[in-house]
Parts: sequence; structure tokens; C-alpha cells
Amino acid sequence: MDDSRDFDGRRQTPRYAAIEVALTGAIGDGRLPAGTVVSEDPVARIFGVSRTPARKALAELVAKGRLVRFDGRGFLVAGADADAAPQRITLTAHMLGAEDDRLGAAPRAGAERIAQDFEATIAGALPFGRFRINEVGAAEHYNVSRTIIRELLQRHQDRGLLRKDRRSHWVLGPLTARDIAHYFAIRQRLEPLALEDSAPRLPPGTIVQMLDDTEAALAAGGDTLTSEQVEKLEHDIHRRLLQETPNSQLLRFIEQSQIALTVNAVFSNVIGGRPFEPALREHLFVLGFLRRGSIEAAARALDEHLRLSAARTQKRLMAISVFPPPDLPDYLMRESRFND
Repeated sequence: MDDSRDFDGRRQTPRYAAIEVALTGAIGDGRLPAGTVVSEDPVARIFGVSRTPARKALAELVAKGRLVRFDGRGFLVAGADADAAPQRITLTAHMLGAEDDRLGAAPRAGAERIAQDFEATIAGALPFGRFRINEVGAAEHYNVSRTIIRELLQRHQDRGLLRKDRRSHWVLGPLTARDIAHYFAIRQRLEPLALEDSAPRLPPGTIVQMLDDTEAALAAGGDTLTSEQVEKLEHDIHRRLLQETPNSQLLRFIEQSQIALTVNAVFSNVIGGRPFEPALREHLFVLGFLRRGSIEAAARALDEHLRLSAARTQKRLMAISVFPPPDLPDYLMRESRFND
């Protein structure tokens, strides 16, 4: 399969250059107004690429004066008054120009569908052993170039879901109870630290909205939530609350340590349900302290929530282990864990 071609077979523009063109157009026509915060992670996610091309595209835009640095995480769209507050808004594919044909790729919906399916597949395999990923097989499975698969592999390596063995094969798993203990130990150190740094910088109304959402979920029955509802509530506590810290390296380490969250999603799929009410009540403690301005108490409550979550997640992993692995595509090949 030709590595120089994208989803639809056309010759591929370098990803960073295509992203730069799209963002330039979005800034030029006002979809990205002056003062808007643009950062690496949402750009990579929306365009379906790893952080590397997203980072390079933003650097090019800074060099050309379209974006400017500021005392915070990410960059600002140039042109705002010096004393204007940064505009932190949820970026969309339309705002970033990710739907533009100038990208020379398939419709973003198709790219996003492939990325989501790939992530769900490897996450679903993690608790069931060690697997090698056949790059050619994955490209054939999704009918895309190996370049696209490599970008997906690199993106998930950044997140800690994959790694390369000593023969440079892409491998994943197994996720063990010891791994979960280690990941949660890291999270207990880093997430409260990020919360203390981020909380004073959160946009007005954020905490109240999260509290309302959590209380509504409990009132509706915390153990009957859909996986989408659970993911949003988890994202609020473990991502959104922390994202305003200007320490991007801290956030990267946290993201890599959150690999154990995949166990909860797999548990839901295998068991057919996901008891979540205890975690929701722990969320309320964190958010309640934040609403009262007690940031240190909120950080301690988050630490305790993570300690309890570690025990719950280890039990879920043990429960999953008695079930057969799910049906997996041919590009995932089971290996001995001693092949490193």
C-alpha cells in the first residue's frame, strides 16, 4: 500500500502543513477569533493526528505571527488587546477548518470513526494479554495507508497505550493489577498537584456546572448511567478540572498514567453495567470543596477518590479475567509476555 497516499488515494500533503493551512483559513475568516486559546491536544484530536504534526503546525503559525505565546497553556490567536482575557472555548472541527477539502484527506468523520474504532479495539484487548500490532494488517483492515496507521500508533504511544519492543514491533498489554497500582500511585501524586495549580484559573461557572451535572446524575441513578455519561463525568474530574495548569508536561504525565481508565470501559462492556454511584459521591466532595474555595481540601479529596478508585479498578480487572477475550481483528496477534 502506498505510504504517500491518504484515505482516498490522493497524494498526501504533509499533515502539519495541511493543519497550518486549515488554521490559517479559520483565523482569516473569523471562525477562530482573536484572543482564542489554541493548544496542541485539541488540534491533534480534531485533525486525527499525533501531537507531532499538531505541534509543528502551531509553531509555524507562531513564527508567522498568526498565533502568539502567553502566560498559560497553548497559544492565543493574534490580534486581541493586550489586556483582554484569553478566551478558553471548546474548539470544534468547524472552527478549526478540519472539514476543509484543502486538507487533502477523507471527510473528518471517516478519519475520526477509524481513530475511535482503533482506540476501542486496543483498549478492549489490554486486560486480556499481550498483543503485537501488525501495521500492514491494520492498514488493510481500515483500507488506509500505513502512514495513517503510524500516526494512530504514535498518538497512542504518547498516551501510554502502546509501546515498541526491542525488535521495534508495536505491542500492547498486558494490563495487570500491579500496573494499575503503579498508575494510580502516579495519579495520586500528580492529579492533586495539577488541581491545586488549575483550580484558581478555571473559567467562572465551571465548578457550579460540574456540580449540577453530578447531582443530576446521582438523582437519575448513578448505577444506571450510559457509558457516554460516565465518560463525561470522569472527563470533568480528571481532565477538565486539571487542564488550566500551565504545566503542559505535568498534564502529559497525568494523561499517560490514566491508562487504567480503560479497565472501567471494558468492565462495562463485558459485565453489561457499571456501578458508579460511589465514585459520583466522591466527585461531589471534590467539587463541593472547590465551590467553597477550599482548594487544598479538594486536592486531598481527589487523592482519597483515587485511592478508592484504585481498589475498585483492581477488582474489576479480576472480574474481567474470568471472561474470554472479545473477538479481535486479525491485525492484533497474541504473543507471549516474555517476547521482549
